[in-house]
Amino acid sequence: MGGQTGGVNMDINKTEFDLLRKHIYSMCGLIIGEGKEYLIEHRLKYLFKEKGCKSWLDFYHTLLKEGNFFKEEVISAISTHETSFFRDYHPFDSIRKKVLPRLVQNKKSNKQIRIWCAAASTGQEPYTLSMIVHDLIESVGFRTLKHDDFSIVATDISGNVLEKAQEGLFSEREFSRGLPDKYTKYFSQEGKQWKVSPSIRSIVSFQKLNLLESFRMLGQFDFVLCRNVLIYFDDKTKLDIVHRIHSLLPEDGYLLLGATESLAGQTDRFVSEHEGTSVLYRKQSCFSSTGKKTTPVEFQKCD
Repeated sequence: MGGQTGGVNMDINKTEFDLLRKHIYSMCGLIIGEGKEYLIEHRLKYLFKEKGCKSWLDFYHTLLKEGNFFKEEVISAISTHETSFFRDYHPFDSIRKKVLPRLVQNKKSNKQIRIWCAAASTGQEPYTLSMIVHDLIESVGFRTLKHDDFSIVATDISGNVLEKAQEGLFSEREFSRGLPDKYTKYFSQEGKQWKVSPSIRSIVSFQKLNLLESFRMLGQFDFVLCRNVLIYFDDKTKLDIVHRIHSLLPEDGYLLLGATESLAGQTDRFVSEHEGTSVLYRKQSCFSSTGKKTTPVEFQKCD
């Protein structure tokens, strides 16, 4: 708790907490559960001080009056941007062994294989994918492929983290965390930091996007990664996002969720495929034998 100093009260009360969490939900769909007052106090504290607020009610009214830039700062601060290269590792092994070879096999001439990272954060996930793609191109049996046969679109709700992602510059800790030795060849050292090579960055593009809003303008994708983000939405919002992703995929296109996220059982719109310890969701074009959409699958958070 922040306490009260010089007429400034940094302890959030129940009324202030409810006002702020409901407004944050309306802005970006993120759910801040009961008893999570500490999240607002801790993550928004520097913005509270920066704006010279006297209370969290004052902060709430400031948020209502301020423009989009401040709202984006609040969303970025309250969101979780935890990420690393090859996070959880096993899903990327499945991508390398199953998803990419199948996409290449089904590839039509003169058509790019398009991949979407829907919660790119500071860029480790899309750059991981690009490294896997480059390895695939260099392997026996895939040498007819070129780098520009692939396109990776990386989006995030936070413009701040996307700026860092586009820069492609990582600290020693970020560089060493999760990155297998064989992939260090795709980086060059710049002082105490590590820069992603131009060849890896060349097939990755970044774009600011709120998943609550339409994303049809992104076009169609063969493979979508929406990892470790749906757990922060309510069930109705999760289903809406997943169904809209479904509409962007071709028949037999793939969706990959995070390790703690699951579509419970076999759905009308996706069928689950187990690859090692990972679960991939493949698009089903026909939702039911009657041709009607049945009740959508419920989401569950795994233990």
